[in-house]
Order: sequence, then structure tokens, then C-alpha cells
Amino acid sequence: MTKNTLLNTAVWVTRLLKIILVIAAIGVTCLFVYAQIDKDTFAEEEIVLKANPGYLGVSTIVSDVWKDDTEDAKYDSKPYTFGKLKTVSLYINYFKIISVAMLLFLILRAFETIMLSVKTLHTFSSRNAKLFRKIGVYIIVVTILISYTVLRFESGSQTISHLSLTPVIYMLLAFVMAEIFKEGENLRAENDLTI
Repeated sequence: MTKNTLLNTAVWVTRLLKIILVIAAIGVTCLFVYAQIDKDTFAEEEIVLKANPGYLGVSTIVSDVWKDDTEDAKYDSKPYTFGKLKTVSLYINYFKIISVAMLLFLILRAFETIMLSVKTLHTFSSRNAKLFRKIGVYIIVVTILISYTVLRFESGSQTISHLSLTPVIYMLLAFVMAEIFKEGENLRAENDLTI
């Protein structure tokens, strides 16, 4: 089955996506470091969280401006700029983005391993069942990480909550595939014993 065009294409697409993820993570890290070194470059850039609910999801955005008695806070026309973003909020969101990228990389790597084992006719193995379970767990963690974002500024905050059923469906599919592969391994082992 080494000449299966669909499997070969899927393996190459998975490898390409992993490369794109690594390049994106490096780009985000470079931008993060540059923003720390030269804060004035992005200081006036306004940050606005936007909802992307999709077909099977719900998003809510809450923007709060804290009232302050100082003269600057009363007349602040742009309370949500990069220069006013709190450092802790910036670091938390950076590590969240890198964690999601790393988990997506692990999902793609596990999926590529499964496809390569199918290509070499080692489809029903306990390793593939474990990899599908790992993919399901990774999807749960990614869903939790991307479902809630908070940006805290000097005089306010922005919060977005996003609940989508699409990752839940992917997670359920991964766990179902794990059970199918586990049962397939049991049937293969029984078949080997009867021969």
C-alpha cells in the first residue's frame, strides 16, 4: 500500500502544515521579542478582540473601561492600545498561543504517524489507538485554551468567550477511532491465534 496516492498526499500535507506551524511560532516569538525590546513601535496600535462564532459556536465579547479620577483616564479616546496592555496579560496570551501551536503540532505528528503505519499495513495496532486517544486529549486542551481570552489594559479590559461544538465533534471522532483501532487490534490478534 506504499503507492496509495491519497495517503501520500495526506502525509505531505501534514508535513507542510507542521512546517507552517513552526514558522508561525517562530514569527510570533520574534514579534513578541521585538515588541519587548522596542515598545514604542506598536504603542499606538489599537487592539480589538473580534468574535468568530462559525456555524456551531457562540461568542461573547465584553469590553470594560474602568473609571478613574485622573485627568488622563477621563479623556482617553483609545484605552485599548498595545502601549497600555499590561505585561502580565501580554505574556499569558503569548504562552497561550505558543501552547496551542505546540499542541497542534503534536496532533499533526500523531496523525502523520498513524497514516504512515496505515501505509505500511500496520493499521490496527495499540500504538495507533493510543495516538488517537492522545489526539482527543490534545483537542480538549486546545479547546479549553482557545475558549477564553482576557486582555488587561491600564484602564480597562477586553474578554472574549467562545464555545464551539466543532472541536467537541473532532474529539469524539478521535476517541471513537481509538476504540475502533483497539477493537481491530483485538480481532487481528484473535485471527492470528486461530491460524
